[in-house]
Order: sequence, then C-alpha cells, then structure tokens
Amino acid sequence: MIAPERWYEHQREYQRYGIDMKPQPERKMRSQRKRKIKKITLPTRNGKKLALSTVVILGLAMIFLIIVTAYSASMRYDINSMIKESQVVMGEIENLQVKIYSANNINYIEGKATGELGMVYPSSNSSVYLTSDDMPAPGFADIIKQEAYN
Repeated sequence: MIAPERWYEHQREYQRYGIDMKPQPERKMRSQRKRKIKKITLPTRNGKKLALSTVVILGLAMIFLIIVTAYSASMRYDINSMIKESQVVMGEIENLQVKIYSANNINYIEGKATGELGMVYPSSNSSVYLTSDDMPAPGFADIIKQEAYN
C-alpha cells in the first residue's frame, strides 16, 4: 500500500496531464426490456379471400411476365438470325459489285477483245469515212498519240 501523502502526490501529477485518479462509481446495469410481439391477425372470411385473391393475382402477373420474357427472347433470336443472313447477302452484293467493276474496266475489255476475239487497233489506212470532209489530215493519229502520252 501507498502512504496517503504519496497517493495525493501521484494524484496531483496525473491531474497535471489531465488524468483523474478518483475511482469511478459503479454503473448500474440496465435491465433489458422485453419487446412486445405483435401478432397480425386477419379477419376470418374476408381476410382469407383477400389474401388468396392477392396471391392469385400476383401469380398470374408473374406467369404473364415469364411469357412476355420468353416471347421477347424468341423475337430477339429471330432478329439476330435475320441480321446474320443480311450480312451474308451484303457480302455477296459486294463481291458482285467488285466483279462488275472489274468487267467494266477498260483494260479488262481491251484484253478480252485482243486476246479472245482477235481484234486489233485500226491503222490510219484501214479507216473508212462517210464523206471526204470527215477524213483527217495525214498523220492525225500519230499527233493524237503524241499529245496523249506527253
């Protein structure tokens, strides 16, 4: 045990730093309250009918929601399959457009005419004119070629 003088001395030291050395009184324990339980009671016949009709209506609403969800899923499946089919058709269209472009190309036409059909460019001597006024000056084709390639 500590002498009372030393106890007060220690107590003053602790009070300087803001610590209270006095013993705290014991707290009283709170008694726990019992909660009241409320029972929900439905009126006899009207309450049962109301509860049953509510359950039936909610059940029908849920069944309706399931049917609508299934129908929308099948519609979405059909839409996706149509989109895939249209993408295939669009690819075929692009291929045909490329073939048309290559068939209309002047180099392709010239190659077909000279290779398969045996056609040749006419010389200035093999041209036929309707009137003598239509006939160009001699060497006219050579002049056009020089201007075109220069």
